[in-house]
Amino acid sequence: MTHGSMISELEPGEQSNERLEFLGDSILGAVAAELVFFRFPHQDEGPLTQKRSNLVSRKSLNRIGEAMGLGDYIQTTITQRPLPSTVVGNALEALIGAIYLDHGYKKTRALASSMLMRYGAEVAMEASADFKSNLYHWAQVEGKVVHYEEKKAQGTVGQAQGVHEVVLMVDNQPVAEGSGSSKKEAEQEAARVALERGEWREKPL
Repeated sequence: MTHGSMISELEPGEQSNERLEFLGDSILGAVAAELVFFRFPHQDEGPLTQKRSNLVSRKSLNRIGEAMGLGDYIQTTITQRPLPSTVVGNALEALIGAIYLDHGYKKTRALASSMLMRYGAEVAMEASADFKSNLYHWAQVEGKVVHYEEKKAQGTVGQAQGVHEVVLMVDNQPVAEGSGSSKKEAEQEAARVALERGEWREKPL
């Protein structure tokens, strides 16, 4: 629960919680994937991916961390109160990572599943996410031009509609790729990948 802003005050060998955030993010992703896999046995990969993303989105984790009151336990030099939501959400990931190291996956899975269900998993799993609309909204705010270029539309055995692959272009620069049984589905997947990855938005294209 030690934010990166404390790095200059840490003793030799001590670390911020950033490495634990990385670990906890992976654990939460696996738990969320299992939840939606068994909860929706007849849905395909695309909808399952969307539901998993809703469960462990940055917004969702920030909200859960705040509801748990984690902000009171974070060591940080940030004076703003309440703490920025992302700081609390990151601390939640770190907490899950620490629990995994102490107690292993089985107990962490049970705790994380219970936590997600207690704090709105049902609503998150049922919510629909229009990644293309979210991306276009960002582009309008930032003055960017977004379009999709189709790579191919190739039929495969047992899949009459074929597999469509697109490249998401922002200001004529490739940002992410997506595939699906329709061009619309492929575009949604490309937008989802771009929004989840996110770091490209912080760099000049």
